[in-house]
Formats: sequence, C-alpha cells, structure tokens
Amino acid sequence: MDFKTKKIRKHRKEHKPPQIFLEKKHNKKITFALITTTIIIALVATGIVKAVSSISLSFVLKAAGDELQADTYGHTNFLLLGTGGENHEGGDLTDTIMIASLDQETNQVSMISIPRDYYVKDDVLIDSRINEVYLNAKTKFGSTSEGLEYAKNKIENIAGVPIHYWLKADFKGFKELVDAIGGIDVNVEEAIYDPYYPKDETFLYETFSISPGPQHLDGATALKYARSRKTTSDFSRAQRQQQIIYAIKEKALSSNIIFSKAKITNILDTLKANIETNITIKEILTLGSLAKDIDRNSISHFLIHDDPSQCGGFVYTPLRQNYYGMFVLIEAGSKYNYIHKYFDLHLNTPYLNQDTTRIQILNGTKRGGAAAETKQVLKRFCLDITRFGNGRNKEVTETTYYYKKKYDEDGEEIDSKPAILEFLQKIIPGKESNQLPTEYEELGYWADADLIIELGSDYTNSPNYLEDPYYYLPDAELYQSPTTETTTTTNEN
Repeated sequence: MDFKTKKIRKHRKEHKPPQIFLEKKHNKKITFALITTTIIIALVATGIVKAVSSISLSFVLKAAGDELQADTYGHTNFLLLGTGGENHEGGDLTDTIMIASLDQETNQVSMISIPRDYYVKDDVLIDSRINEVYLNAKTKFGSTSEGLEYAKNKIENIAGVPIHYWLKADFKGFKELVDAIGGIDVNVEEAIYDPYYPKDETFLYETFSISPGPQHLDGATALKYARSRKTTSDFSRAQRQQQIIYAIKEKALSSNIIFSKAKITNILDTLKANIETNITIKEILTLGSLAKDIDRNSISHFLIHDDPSQCGGFVYTPLRQNYYGMFVLIEAGSKYNYIHKYFDLHLNTPYLNQDTTRIQILNGTKRGGAAAETKQVLKRFCLDITRFGNGRNKEVTETTYYYKKKYDEDGEEIDSKPAILEFLQKIIPGKESNQLPTEYEELGYWADADLIIELGSDYTNSPNYLEDPYYYLPDAELYQSPTTETTTTTNEN
C-alpha cells in the first residue's frame, strides 16, 4: 500500500462555470436554439447521441460555435459524474463515474466506467475512494466548480488521458429526464431481487425487483435498475448504467421530442435544475453540429472491474484491515500502468474497439509460462486470444508477428496487416512477417488465428514484459472468478 500519486496543485481562484441553463432569452429563435443545443449536450455528453433531426439541427448549424477543446488525437474527452443530489444520503458522492471520448473526425464515441470504490492517495485532501473526491474537494474549497475541477484532475491521473469537460447530474434530474421522454425500453438480462434498496430520502430500505426480458421503465424504476447492487455487483451495475444510457439514446432517436414544445420545456426545466457543466453555450453549438453525424453503431462501452479473466479486469480487493476496514479496489501491478494502456487503446484508437482479429501466442523462449501469462494480460485489453502454448523451440531471440497473406481478385498480393498490430507493437515490440514458419503451417495453426505472436527472449527478458500482477498479490482478499477458462491451449513449460 506504499504508493504515491502525482500531487495536484492547490486550488486556484474560483472560476464559476457558465450558467448555461439559467439565462432567460426573449428572442424566440434564440430560445429555441438554446433549448435544442441544451438537449444535444445533455444527450451527447452522456453518450446519448443524435437526439434530433436535421431540421431541428438547422438552428445549431446556423449559429457560430466555438471550437471544442481536443487532445493531440483530435478527441474531446468528457467526465460524466452522477450523484444522489440534495436530500439523499451521501448526495455528493459520485457513484457513477465515466469518461466519454468523442473523435471529432470519425464521430466515434468511446466510454469507460471507473468503479466508485477505486482507492486514491491524496496529498492535498485525504486518502479515499474515488467517489468521495468531489465531496471532499467541494467541502475544502467551498465551491462546486472547484470540487469538480479537482475530481477531474484526480481522474485524469487514473486514466492517463486529458479531460476537457465535466458534466454532473443528480438522481432527480435522471428520473425526470427519463419521464420527460416518455420512459425507456430495456432488455433485462437477469432478474434482480434487492431487498436493500435505499428508500427515497430516508435511512430505510425497500425491495426492488425486476423480471428478465423486455421492460418499459419510468424514471423511478430506471434509477433503481441503474443503482441496485446489493444482490449483484458494481460490475453489473456499471453495465446496466451504460445499457440505460443507450436506451435513452434510442428513445430520443425514435421520438419527435424536438418538435414538442411541452416536452422541450419539461426537459429544459429538468436540465437547468439538476445538471452542472463547464461547457459554454458556443461549445454546445459546435457539439450539436457534430452530433448529427454520430452513428449508433460507432459507440463503444467498456468497464474497469475486478474479474481478471475478463476484458477490463485490472483492479482487485486488498485486505480491508489495511484500509481502515473499508471495501476498496486498487490496481493490480504498477500504479496505473495497465489502466493507462487500456484507456490508450479504447479512447485514443477507437477504430480498434470492434477489432475481431483472432490471436495465437506461442512461447519461443526458456521462460516457462510466458505465453499463458501474456495471454491473461492481453485478454484484459479485450483482445481475442484463441490459443496459446509452446513455440517450435526455446531459442527464439526476436519476437515476431505473423499474419496471413491476402490477394485481390486479380491474384495480386494486398496489405493484410491486422490493424490491432498498431496497439500490440506499443506493448510488445517485434518484427512483422507474412511468411509463417513451416513448422506452424504443417500444424495448421492458421485454422483458428489471423495473427500469431511468437515470443522471443527480447520480450521475456525485457523490463516491459507483461507480467500478470494477479500472480503476485500479497494482500488480496480471496477472489474466485465466476467464469470458466475456455481458451484452447497446448502444454507450456
């Protein structure tokens, strides 16, 4: 538990976020444009995209928007926080934490959820779970905007990517937004029976249950579906939250809410009372113009959680006695090392999020178990590892990537390099070849692979070797994966 975080600078003079939801406009055209773009930002910035038609967007496209902030990849990153709000126990705890990234060139959106129990060290405030940072900062600095800015900086350290904007919404706003669009439709994958759901604004509990299958949810039920975790897990809850975000987007796409003055007024009242953001009106206009071109199939969702056998399983539960009896999650391995790479893959190269390259890993060195260990780590990056085992011998000195040759209709060879190599070369540098060794050809290794990685001693002897930190956890609570390993293997020693 002896680790350090980058010290975040002390608070600066308060700069209040623009009150974009509070100003009254008397010009009807300006008012309608503001309402339109307010809905867009509420939807787009929370991953709920393209809520309006091209006709309604004409108001936006005519406006002079400001250029959105972006990183070196041309991506704009949003921090999305959900709180209980006033009159709720722990109303300022950010129990929903997501980073959404918009690629302005390709209009792809990637979202990654961070678990609320992630434990962070803090030299300015106090060590705590990540969901307490906003509350602690707001209390210390006496400002909502400074609290949000401080939380943004802390989460940037975890993710390793810049965050340009933040948006915070509370439970009341969430419920009213769902009701304002007429409810949402979701497919409940498994039944939930939670007898410990917090009852309204009290310290009591009530039972929440929902059956599997297609369900139409009003705002109150959607909130319960999103928050319930006592009989499931934070991992399942994060999945449901992203499912609800997608359902709201689908409802917005299928409804003519933008043409209903009553619905627009209702939504605007909800937003201005329950949502805070540092995005300016002119930036909203620009964001609205981008929203019209975002396709529903270009949105990807990912999670960070504590199941090491699955995509995103980079954290674990240490012994509670070492954390004052609290249940917390910390990263397995070097601080933020794998998590930074995870965010780099899914946010900075979103075109790889749907990659289906089948990968085999073969150990060509004397280091026993290298293929198995590398496979375990790469699976957490959501790669499809179909087979792992020993290579042709143990004397391979240089790691090599082998991929199949491909030809066009005229029999001419074409570029067949898998796109995922762009990421793999960052973490496991190696040669590339489309000439598979005869030994592997004869064994039929191409039958279930598009890419074969033959590990050499340049990798296994390197300080960048992908050691599986779950093999060496000195203070972890007992963990049993709910899944069964199904990857085909060969004996590796």
